[in-house]
Amino acid sequence: MPEAAPVTTATLPSSSPSMRYPHIRKANQRLADGRPALSGAPMPEHHGYRRPMPGPLDGIRIVDLSVALTGPLAAGMLVDQGADCIKVEQAPTGDVIRWLGSTVSGISSMFQMANRGKRSVVLDLRQADGMAILRDLIVDADVLVQNFRPGVAERLGVAYADIRSIRPDIVYADLTGFGPKGPYSHRRVYDTVIQAQSGLAASQTGINDDQPKFLKQLVCDKVTAYTACQAITAALFARERGAGGQHLELSMLDACIAFLFVDGADHEIILDGDHSGPQSVAANNTPLAFGDGFAAVAVPTDDEFHGLARAMSVDSSDPGLATIRDRSTNRDITMAVHRAVREQATGLTVAEAEARMDANQVPFGIVRSVSEVPNDPQVVANEIFSEFDHPAAGRVRHHRPPTRFHGTPTELRQLAAPTLGQHSDEIVAQTGRADQIHELRAAGVIQ
Repeated sequence: MPEAAPVTTATLPSSSPSMRYPHIRKANQRLADGRPALSGAPMPEHHGYRRPMPGPLDGIRIVDLSVALTGPLAAGMLVDQGADCIKVEQAPTGDVIRWLGSTVSGISSMFQMANRGKRSVVLDLRQADGMAILRDLIVDADVLVQNFRPGVAERLGVAYADIRSIRPDIVYADLTGFGPKGPYSHRRVYDTVIQAQSGLAASQTGINDDQPKFLKQLVCDKVTAYTACQAITAALFARERGAGGQHLELSMLDACIAFLFVDGADHEIILDGDHSGPQSVAANNTPLAFGDGFAAVAVPTDDEFHGLARAMSVDSSDPGLATIRDRSTNRDITMAVHRAVREQATGLTVAEAEARMDANQVPFGIVRSVSEVPNDPQVVANEIFSEFDHPAAGRVRHHRPPTRFHGTPTELRQLAAPTLGQHSDEIVAQTGRADQIHELRAAGVIQ
């Protein structure tokens, strides 16, 4: 790898809150030694940036090589918690989800949600100069996220062994569809493939309905992203305690099976149990139809079950309905109560039902359309959504990070997801190549 040109950077002050963390002290030492260290670079003031409050992951740097939803969303959740993320994209179109769904100027809704607050650099990793820039980014990274198919990272020179030789204490998140071995490991994977293979699609059947169904969400992608985010955070915590960096392997199949089998595969867990009922306690859940809309009720406890019966003027005095154990044994009379509740529901409005359920302390939720959710009074009261002007996509609504950290509150550095290559020049300059940017762009190394 060619020697990088010198770059002027400021040393992090020892009084910085970030200096509590050993890996930031290491970054500061690298700066003091005169080597380019992105960890010490101040966050640039672009349109859409805010002066951030330090979140719990303040000082953590991520290099995100992933595409589509799983990897980018995992990295994006870490950004929500204060990490800085450099998104490395490939020319000419960048991440495929820039162009899926509702899109303006290369910013789709899904791309915005998964990549807000990141910085985008476009590198041609097939060229030696592109790989050299990537290596310099990795020198000061805490986390690398990639979701290549098995074998691709090795061919590109970004496998764990390659990255560890550059940054020994890296947390390397290796996300795949089917895992590193087995008859399907080589296959391309998207969400519905894993919904099918994991049992999730088949588990969506109900009474008198044995047709498999896909959830109309990229649920396996998102479950894998949440699992990856938790695993990365755990690995960073272990590193702080002296365990060093490590290689994390996570497949979508693993994550989705773990997600499903908690409550959706009863007969496959307690193998000698009573298998006369459904595989899932939620198997027969359907919304209640009222005169002017739909709502959900959930009554697992004795108080809630009998409260529902009272609210809907249905008799539940039969001794066979007294407790959850009784109702589990006497399914016929239990289902008769639920049928009677459904019959009564059609004569009530949703508002009338809501008042009755609240009076009897029955969990109740109105079925909202996606368009109605931002204006739901509970959503408004908790300030879940806000709007901002994206420099490329126009007016954008976004949700805040779902967890509020009261000790280490976080504010996104940038609400906007980056346009393709928006930060290429500044990131390349921070690796000591400011005087080479024109040449690198002309050669197609950066975009």
